[in-house]
Amino acid sequence: MNFRHRSIAATMLLTLAFGCSKSGEGPPPPPIKAGAMGGGTPIELQPSPEPFPLGLSVSQGSGLHLFDTPSPDQGFKKIPQESGAKRHYDEFTIAGKTHLVITEESNPPKFWFDENRNGDLTDDRTPALGEKSELIPNTYSIHIRYDGEKVIAPYRFWLFGSNMGGVRFYPVCHWHGNLTVKEKQYKVVAFDANADGDYSNDPVVIDADGNGKAGDGESLTPGKSIAINGVQVTLASVSPSGLTVRFNMK
Repeated sequence: MNFRHRSIAATMLLTLAFGCSKSGEGPPPPPIKAGAMGGGTPIELQPSPEPFPLGLSVSQGSGLHLFDTPSPDQGFKKIPQESGAKRHYDEFTIAGKTHLVITEESNPPKFWFDENRNGDLTDDRTPALGEKSELIPNTYSIHIRYDGEKVIAPYRFWLFGSNMGGVRFYPVCHWHGNLTVKEKQYKVVAFDANADGDYSNDPVVIDADGNGKAGDGESLTPGKSIAINGVQVTLASVSPSGLTVRFNMK
């Protein structure tokens, strides 16, 4: 698949560089413009590293098991050269697809992510670097391919040992923009509250009263509406990547 990067303004590039990636791996590539998602006025959102926007809650996402050796069933075909630091071998399901992962207890710790899902962990990006010195708990930034949109989008998450068992994660990132209704702007937020990397199954929030919190009636799923400044605003769709939301207004 040909993933062509879109051209966007320098301010957007700056936002991406410091938005969902803090792992020290350098600026992520600009996300690619999402394809048509049906009717409605599209709004392209920008990334933010802030967790739990507008006071929204989140579920724990299933993470890793930290196996000491790779299993033949996992499908590792090629791995990065050993550094001498302890490694773990896992499968990580995100945005509906399973990816191979290698984590390394180096300083800083490393998180190799098989972005293209070909079993070769030497032909992807450089590993995500943990923002702290320990393997877990720690925050990492990866890039996820959303093939249906021809989009590559950054995803930042906090990996931790859970009292529910195993290593789990919370998203530490969201997407935000502004909806203009009668020349007034209202903040729009897409947040992966289900912690599965797919924003299309989470509500989109419009801060209609401007109080910085998700209030009653402000969280919309596709087909649901809210009255703002005398206009009926209906969420038409949100892309799985979270980069694009569409509204109908009348």
